[in-house]
Amino acid sequence: MRPPFARVVVDREVADLRFTREFLDRIGSAVPVEIAAPGSPAPQGRTTVHLTREPGRFLKPCPCSPGVVRCGYWVLSPAFQCPFACAYCFLRFYAPDEPLTLYANLADAEAELRDALSRWEGPVRLGTGEFADSLALDPWTRHARWLRDLVAPHPRVLLELKTKSDRIEGVLEDGPAPNVVLAWSVNPPARIRTDEPGTAPLGRRLAAAADAVRAGFRVAFHFDPVILEGEWRGEYAGVVEAIFDAVPPERVAWISLGTLRFPRRFLERWGPALRGRAAFFGEQVPGEDGKLRYFWPLRRDAYRFLAGEIRRRAGPDLRLYLCMETPAMWQAAFGQEPGLEGDVERWLAAPLCTGGASRLHNLSATDSHGFTQMNQK
Repeated sequence: MRPPFARVVVDREVADLRFTREFLDRIGSAVPVEIAAPGSPAPQGRTTVHLTREPGRFLKPCPCSPGVVRCGYWVLSPAFQCPFACAYCFLRFYAPDEPLTLYANLADAEAELRDALSRWEGPVRLGTGEFADSLALDPWTRHARWLRDLVAPHPRVLLELKTKSDRIEGVLEDGPAPNVVLAWSVNPPARIRTDEPGTAPLGRRLAAAADAVRAGFRVAFHFDPVILEGEWRGEYAGVVEAIFDAVPPERVAWISLGTLRFPRRFLERWGPALRGRAAFFGEQVPGEDGKLRYFWPLRRDAYRFLAGEIRRRAGPDLRLYLCMETPAMWQAAFGQEPGLEGDVERWLAAPLCTGGASRLHNLSATDSHGFTQMNQK
């Protein structure tokens, strides 16, 4: 498999670290490698891999907009930037020219996570797909195996590896892991072709999900961003059908829903390049967080529609949640607001974590916070 990058730049200070040595061994002579002396200009471009040191923290709470329901998700970032070029990706705005950055000081990440685990209580949902695709570069980084080994001794930690690729071989090769969930972002095939260049087509993503289920893994899906354009109802209903034709509902850990949203500055930066994509120039209004979103009733109706389609195929017990939406939207779309801060996270993770429910006063799908009722309406 040829790497999806054209060159590798290694900071001299990380050249002798284990991750660097193993990464360079895997790419062999496929792409040129250069060692950057201290003080060299930072490399640029999404076809360049930059091996460097993370000077800050690897572990951060998922960034949530003001006023939305916070789910307590934690993000561990051994990498930054993505080889894919999705039209609506926030990295296009915040880091359009940043290279594919890989942090080689993974021992610091391990120490940071162990420290957090000593302080966290109850189940925790941890992911790597916020600032980079979790598996797009995995044949060369082997991040998935490293993370799998890192969380294996901690059954109350649920690791989600979210991707738009089908590169799951490195995750499957050691057999099932009870606290690892493989997740895919999904959109209709036509949307993937036009707005998600370089990603795996929907059929390949779902084939990979089916392989993961057969190997004993749980899977998850993220309808985000849902784009309300053209015959979107039929197109997204088709995606729901395809998902549950590929995998049984009982092996799906959760599904999230979120509609297209972006800061106004995104259009100021990328507007000319996006003129051919009507999705960015429809009837959108500023939300409470300042991002441009579909008009509130349109979002509500879209969530109701998608929830209905998912429940029709999967039944009422599948965990379904909204991403970056307010309690009022949860109430309008699902008929019930979530409970106290962090309850959404616990509701998602506790039933899947060994011993997790007992740490949360037996929190379950039928607890007093009413999440079952919310997901049945």
